[in-house]
Amino acid sequence: MIIQGTTLNGIRMVDASIILENLAIWVDANNSSSYSGSGTTVTDLSGNGRTQNLSSASAYTILNGVKCFDFSSTYIMRTAVASPTLPTSGFTYIAWARMISSSASWRTLFRTGPADHPLIIELGSNRLGIYDNNTNAFYPSGYTVESLADVWAQWVVTGDSSGQTFYINGQQVGTTVQTAAGNIHDWTGGVGTPNGQSFGYVANMELYTSKLTQEQILQNYYNQLSKFYGL
Repeated sequence: MIIQGTTLNGIRMVDASIILENLAIWVDANNSSSYSGSGTTVTDLSGNGRTQNLSSASAYTILNGVKCFDFSSTYIMRTAVASPTLPTSGFTYIAWARMISSSASWRTLFRTGPADHPLIIELGSNRLGIYDNNTNAFYPSGYTVESLADVWAQWVVTGDSSGQTFYINGQQVGTTVQTAAGNIHDWTGGVGTPNGQSFGYVANMELYTSKLTQEQILQNYYNQLSKFYGL
């Protein structure tokens, strides 16, 4: 279903701008100010100067007209400068990504330091959740992602000290009481060698040092939707 001209509390979705308040990192392969199309440096558009580095310039690709980073096998994107801590009062990760279908390994979209994967797909299954490195355990959100293999979707996880909430294309799909709040952002798209954990293709990523509402998540969703579905 395509929604155009819809208004949520005064926000017109078809032409709404991306949320800028508390935006800590913003990188976008489709914006030449963020990535020129060559090299390993990805510029942060948030104004905070938090440069990200590709593990290889070969990660950049154009997939069916969408400029993106290929994290489907070995490449990743990692922070090049001091990253923000995910506040215990609230944080939000957003990425438009195209998940690979194989469950032969873990699929990590975000990895924080010194531990934890705030958004990960379980090894050998399609369960979405968080991996807690302190307990060496996976905690499912109650949602499986088979239908999202090889399609572009907006992946979101919000969290605070009490747990995390997961959204796909602006719709809440699951929760956990475990959380990565208090950790520091590190990797996007996997965890690199030797562990891999490749997620797929990633076109953009935003990290907020606040917990966005569903309306705000939808605002970002509709702002970027046409890049992936040509509305």
